[in-house]
Amino acid sequence: MPQSTPSVQNKDAYMVYRVGGRMYAAPVSCVLEVILTESLLPMSDAASYIVGITHFRGKVIPVIDTLKRLSLPSDGKDTNAYTVVFEVETDMGIRTFGALVDKVLSVGEFSRSEIKDVDVMPSDFTAPSYIKGVIEQDGGYIIVVSPSKFISNEDYSKINNNVSYN
Repeated sequence: MPQSTPSVQNKDAYMVYRVGGRMYAAPVSCVLEVILTESLLPMSDAASYIVGITHFRGKVIPVIDTLKRLSLPSDGKDTNAYTVVFEVETDMGIRTFGALVDKVLSVGEFSRSEIKDVDVMPSDFTAPSYIKGVIEQDGGYIIVVSPSKFISNEDYSKINNNVSYN
């Protein structure tokens, strides 16, 4: 009888990054590229967490301030040196946007059983829709996010309506 190998189909690849001294993980399947953050064109009437727009591969994409979007205080050490470009599918179609991060730490696989639901939070705490769960690792936590929930459809549409394509 042939020997069976352990199944890895219950594992997914995640990119782990740091923002504001905390670690987050996003599915690698949503990441197009990690680029150095360059100058951004501000959007005056965009949501407060959207810091501007930039060109990426011939497209104009919005860029979010991940600290603001995750409601994190700035510790003064944040560099936002990198922009992670995500491409996600939403109920309104494919969305491409950038998210400022301090540093990309690693890419690794985590089993679905390693990602714990956020129901460990106090009962009066409602987890934002972009938090999928947490991974306990080396005595700390990695917060697993769903990038498709980072920019609301309303905010994304508002940006697209205000960008002039000359």
